[in-house]
Order: sequence, then structure tokens, then C-alpha cells
Amino acid sequence: MTDTVGYQRKRARTQHTLRRAGMEVLAERGPDGTTIGAIAKRAHVAPGTFYNHYPTLADLISAVAEELATGVEIGRDLLADVEHDPAARVLIGTRQLLELTVDDPVSARAFVALLATIPELRTRVRSIVRGAIVDGISANRFSEIDPDVTADALLGAVVQWMRTRLAGDSSTEQQPEQLRLALHIVGVPADEIAPLIDGLPAPPA
Repeated sequence: MTDTVGYQRKRARTQHTLRRAGMEVLAERGPDGTTIGAIAKRAHVAPGTFYNHYPTLADLISAVAEELATGVEIGRDLLADVEHDPAARVLIGTRQLLELTVDDPVSARAFVALLATIPELRTRVRSIVRGAIVDGISANRFSEIDPDVTADALLGAVVQWMRTRLAGDSSTEQQPEQLRLALHIVGVPADEIAPLIDGLPAPPA
């Protein structure tokens, strides 16, 4: 029993190492430039070890996309437990994605790259954004707007802001204006935007 548990833990650690290496290579080379050899080298394992855990490169990329999607979904659920104002949730969620570019640029680059190439990841993230917008409309916090069109507009804007920040073409000093525009996109009344941003709690240290 102990040997089995130890094996499972070792296997889980190796898979985590491979996924993280995959994120790093994806962040540097993009999906088209990512290879099994590059991931194995980054993870300090033999290519055969890679195949022991992921039969194909597509399987590894799918696992990375799943990890990223799950992280966004967990963040949504945790936020919903502590913040009941849909407008504040949109604001904090937008800030979290923007600050990911500073806190974990590898994950941020992989997220941006895979969002454009993995339909399932895009669908899951878009569903989260759309759900937040529907919640805001139901609570009379947002204007009566088409949630699908608005989800595309908000997600497109946030991902582009992430992309330009990762490229060094924008800075964190622009974040207040980006947050203001995010609230404007979802239909928060203009006179409520500044108080929401001013009341935004500081991010965890």
C-alpha cells in the first residue's frame, strides 16, 4: 500500500513538472513552436518519461489548458463566496487576470496563447465571463445588454490588455483606466464606476 501511494505521488509530481515545463515552453514559443523534446529538456527528463505520462503533445497541451481553466473556475467560486456584488466580482476578476501578467507571467502567456488555440478552454472561460454578466443583469447592476456580445467584448479587451502588458507595451499604471473600461463594457452606470474602483480591496500580499 505504501509503495503504491509513493508511486502515485511520484507520478503526480512528474506530471506537474511536465505541465509546468509545457507552460514555460508554450509561453516562450507558442503552440506551433512547442515540441516534446523541448518540454522534456525543460523538465529535465528523458523523452521516454514524457510518453509515460502523456501519449502525445496534444495530451500535454490539453492537460495544461485544463489546469488553467480549473484555476479560473476555482477563482470564480472563491470570489463568489466572499463577494456578492456582481460588479465587484467583475472588477476583481479583471484585476486578477491583469495582475497574473506580473505575478506569474509564464501562466499568463500560456493562458493567452491557449485561449486563442484551444476551443474548450475558450468556451469554459467565456462561460465564466458570461455568467458574471448574467448575474449582474439579474441583480440590476448592469444595463440590459446582450450577455454573449458583452462577454466577447470584455474577454477580448482583458486578453488584449494582458497581451500588451506581457509584450512590455503597457504598464500597471494603466490598470485603473482598464478597470474603468471593463466596468463600462458590462454596463455599470458611469456614476458608480469610480466608487467601485476606489473601494476595491487591496490584493492579497
